[in-house]
Amino acid sequence: MKACFGLMLALATMATTAKAETAADTSLDNEVEQYLAQNSGNWGEPSTFRVFWKDAVKMESGDGNFKFHLRGRAYFDSDWRDNDSSFAQDPLGPKIGDNFVGFSTVRLGAEGTIYKNTVYKLEFDFADDDVEFKDVYLGLNDVGGGTLLFGYQKQDFSIGEMTSSRYTTFISGAASIEALAPSRGSGVQYFRNFGSAKKVHIGAGMFQRAGNTGASNGQGGWGFNFRIAGLAIENTDKEMILEIGFAILYQNVRNGISTFAARPGTSLGPKAIGATVNNIDNDLRWGFEVAFRMKAFHFQAEFYQVSPQLSTGTEPDLNGWYIQIGWFITGETRAFSKKIMAWTRTPPKANFWTAEGGRGGWEIAIRYDATDLTDGSARGGEMTTFTFGVNWYWNPNARMMFNYVFADIDSTSGNGQVQGDGSLNSVILRWQFDF
Repeated sequence: MKACFGLMLALATMATTAKAETAADTSLDNEVEQYLAQNSGNWGEPSTFRVFWKDAVKMESGDGNFKFHLRGRAYFDSDWRDNDSSFAQDPLGPKIGDNFVGFSTVRLGAEGTIYKNTVYKLEFDFADDDVEFKDVYLGLNDVGGGTLLFGYQKQDFSIGEMTSSRYTTFISGAASIEALAPSRGSGVQYFRNFGSAKKVHIGAGMFQRAGNTGASNGQGGWGFNFRIAGLAIENTDKEMILEIGFAILYQNVRNGISTFAARPGTSLGPKAIGATVNNIDNDLRWGFEVAFRMKAFHFQAEFYQVSPQLSTGTEPDLNGWYIQIGWFITGETRAFSKKIMAWTRTPPKANFWTAEGGRGGWEIAIRYDATDLTDGSARGGEMTTFTFGVNWYWNPNARMMFNYVFADIDSTSGNGQVQGDGSLNSVILRWQFDF
């Protein structure tokens, strides 16, 4: 802005340049500052707004009553696969062994606050043929020391679910999360952190199962979720944390149907295992989580179990777990949010391709994941995956990701979306930008 005004003032005063240069109080910088002061309100006044960039386009009023954050993300994935089995599938549809290229995610939205205490968020995904809701809610801050949200939102259930895909270590979440975690629903949810250092977090909500536009699908009544997570260790000098959490969810399904399915560690293409369970009265899920970080090293592990209660048939126990470790070669420390007890944005120490010759941030990681969807009336198959990943952070908003995934799939007796067994090798590249 100074440069623009500077150019205008320089052209307007060209005829009196010599005089201006000899007068210290009429220097170019002073004239620009005087012009801005005369033609804009003082920062801090309610009527003034500022627009700035802080990992995104943001706007806020001088008195802090109003805040606006423009959101967006795009993930372009290229997935090359080689499998040792045909995997019995619809010959006219996509096969597990097919290669896939395209956008797995394209989202736009906004979030902010109104009169400080009212919060909102609207975010939509355009990657598929239909527009899908992601987070659409309204809420209140400072309700008993916490935040109360109404609308379509993530159910607070695990660190894997609450960590945004913008900040995950791997291109796709673990198959056990995809198959067994509850994801989003329509309802009301309350968050609060306790203690002087806010080390203990609780999230509790009441939800109905909903489709991709936030509307109830008519297959269930209200359900309840609860998560408690906290930092058993927080040492800022050593950049070390140890987080432990537990979550439980109970959902009334009213003699309905639930589907549990997962891709083979990939972001595109059909599901590799999947079970459709009928005659469900109630759906009970629980999970345990642990996360650790010390300087450039980080670790994460979770276990999930789903125990549907059936009106008829043999009740199944479906479960899954994963463990992963990562290390920033370039010395970054993975950022963590105590507010939601989940990982958040990690900027590189030096952005790539800058005047200073920055190389960006480099991270390597491995993950082992196991999911079992065969028990009782469920015949969804079993799958284990091993994933090796390399992430190159160009700057805080863009990165390139590489994953090699080996999946061992056994769904021969499955009654879900696919049937067959074998192994699958996938090499996946992602170009990601978000703000």
